[in-house]
Amino acid sequence: MPLGSFWRLLRLMRLFKRNKVSVEEKSWAIILYLAGLSLRAMTERYGLVKASREAVRLWVHKLESLTYHGPPKPRRLVAVDETETKLNGEWLYLWAAINVDKKEILAIYASWQRSSLNAYIFLKKVLKACSNKPLILVDGGPWYP
Repeated sequence: MPLGSFWRLLRLMRLFKRNKVSVEEKSWAIILYLAGLSLRAMTERYGLVKASREAVRLWVHKLESLTYHGPPKPRRLVAVDETETKLNGEWLYLWAAINVDKKEILAIYASWQRSSLNAYIFLKKVLKACSNKPLILVDGGPWYP
């Protein structure tokens, strides 16, 4: 999923009520947090986000509310995809998984590398939302186990 599509999706969902900070900047902050950067590091130490760490925490929780947090359910088909983007000259990878039948987001993950280990960590997170072993559709990248 290209980042432009991600930003359009966030706008269409009207997830964020206020527009003082752009949707693009909010989504970057969320992606950085998912990639392992602390709230304090991105807002104070590196100045990557022009917002308070409390604001970023609230944005992350709003997006998390979209992902599935209930008990594991049987799933027939899960689609997994990742996209790469550059952030301050470094590649960042955003992973997403959706239940194809119900169009619900099962998991979102960001990493600084795209390796078999990262794919394994993400797929374990996806399978926690499934009570069975669904068919998982991937794009055929060599990093998938």
